[in-house]
Amino acid sequence: MFYQASPIYQLAHFTANQAIVEAFESGGRRRLHVVDFDVSYGFQWPSLIQSMSHAAASTSTSTCTTSSSSHDGGDGDCAEPPVSLRITGLGTNPDELRQTEARLARFASGCPNLRFEFEGIVVVDDDGPDSGRRHERIKVDDDATVVVNLVFPAAAAHQSSTTTSTRDEACSSALARIRSLNPSLVFLVEKDGGGNATSRGRRSSIVLPPFTASLRYFAAVFDSLHECLPADSAERLAIERNHLGAEISDAMASLADYNNNYGGGGDDHHMVELPTTSCWRQMMERAGFERVELSSRTVSQAKLLLKMKSGGGGGFRVMMEGEGGSSAMSLGWRDSVQLITATGWRRRRRSTNKPAFS
Repeated sequence: MFYQASPIYQLAHFTANQAIVEAFESGGRRRLHVVDFDVSYGFQWPSLIQSMSHAAASTSTSTCTTSSSSHDGGDGDCAEPPVSLRITGLGTNPDELRQTEARLARFASGCPNLRFEFEGIVVVDDDGPDSGRRHERIKVDDDATVVVNLVFPAAAAHQSSTTTSTRDEACSSALARIRSLNPSLVFLVEKDGGGNATSRGRRSSIVLPPFTASLRYFAAVFDSLHECLPADSAERLAIERNHLGAEISDAMASLADYNNNYGGGGDDHHMVELPTTSCWRQMMERAGFERVELSSRTVSQAKLLLKMKSGGGGGFRVMMEGEGGSSAMSLGWRDSVQLITATGWRRRRRSTNKPAFS
């Protein structure tokens, strides 16, 4: 219900899919392999399947036309291999993964010009003192353009790990595996529900900055629902209670965990780095990735989606960041409150040039 009512998830998914399609087009290959580190119900992927199907149809038509015109009396034979899309989805629930695979396969069956394959990988939490996440090896095709999808990874890390140390280890392990895939693009979308704060001092000063940032984020999300649904609608009440209520509970548990593990302790001069949504961007840089500029098409599609959802008015707006104004894109609400931020990444190269996908 929240996905349908609010543009937050839709903008994140459609923006990521546009960047993924552009990475595929610029790669010059016929195969696309998307690795989704938290596939969940797979809401993101029907629109990508549709976009890839359209691309396959137009490419096939263009190839056949060229082939036919290159011979007198040509029979239109097309030698190009078909376009294929493989999605590797990671999740913790085997039944959910099977249901996601079945839904996406049914949808893709209506796109006969596209070869589609889905592989679900169950991420397992081992018990014991050396607990950590283990999963099967991700199979990569050397002839495919590989793209990694990281949409709201902080939520996935929190759900799959019960302690601060295991969450940090899970993030570091995920980034190491992402590097090993040598992806053409890593697309990251984060919820801006935490401040980029580092604190010295007592426990209260450690908790306050991220608590304030989370309060601003959730207040903005609740406020934005006025633009999406009537205040007394059953859908809105369900969203507030069951979805946003659970997110708030998780956010408070995360703050309490950090406070219990790192707060106080008698050393008032100890530097404590807090959990923030910008941590992922910092970890990407430390792991050897650099940003790529978002193309004008990606930005234009986000603005078009927002216009369609809000009729061109309201409090939602697209906000750009970076030197050229295209290294990060945020969905903002009213007075500069950022709800989500999207960035594209690749393995760091020696050159400092960062061409956009176009």
